[in-house]
Amino acid sequence: MFMDYIVQNYKDGEPIFLTDISIEGMSEENIRYHLKRLTDIGKIYRFEAGVYYLPKTNILGEKTTISAETVAINKYIVRRGKQVGFYSGYTFANRIGLSTQVPMVEEITSNFAPAQVREVNIKNRKFIIRRPVTGITEENVYTLQFLDCLKDIDKSAEVDMNECGRILTQFAQSHSITKAQVDMLIGHYPMKIYKAIYETGVKYVSA
Repeated sequence: MFMDYIVQNYKDGEPIFLTDISIEGMSEENIRYHLKRLTDIGKIYRFEAGVYYLPKTNILGEKTTISAETVAINKYIVRRGKQVGFYSGYTFANRIGLSTQVPMVEEITSNFAPAQVREVNIKNRKFIIRRPVTGITEENVYTLQFLDCLKDIDKSAEVDMNECGRILTQFAQSHSITKAQVDMLIGHYPMKIYKAIYETGVKYVSA
């Protein structure tokens, strides 16, 4: 029964978080017991404390492990198919071309942040996890990511303000970020964000 639940709810290579498992009539202690039993017989693999996975098999027939990045994405960005976070700070700046520097520690803003700002270790790899200004949803994720980037653009960007505006305008348009969406969320940010909007000349979809 327990293995059936795992197979029905998780794909090969997808992290399984102990805290996400909820089976009617089964206590956390009982769930831990079944996870350990299945790990002991090789049905599932343990990545680290509280994190398990169904291994994928490569073309050589070998069982492959999952990465710390995969665990971070599934824990803090898209959890069980639901958008709960986004890359932010220097990580996001690098990914969209505002900076060429690849940060040593990836930054993520997430509903599942354990504190306002916390450095977490996933299998000896460090991530900085921050709480969002308001809850992240499928509807507001790109607007929050856009505003979050603007808030700290003076720190994270290497290119000039005009180029920042061009890059962020392209991001806003590709994700259909509207003025109404920005107006709804901008009040959560410090006043300096208005200066960043003015200096970059960033544009977003008007309707």
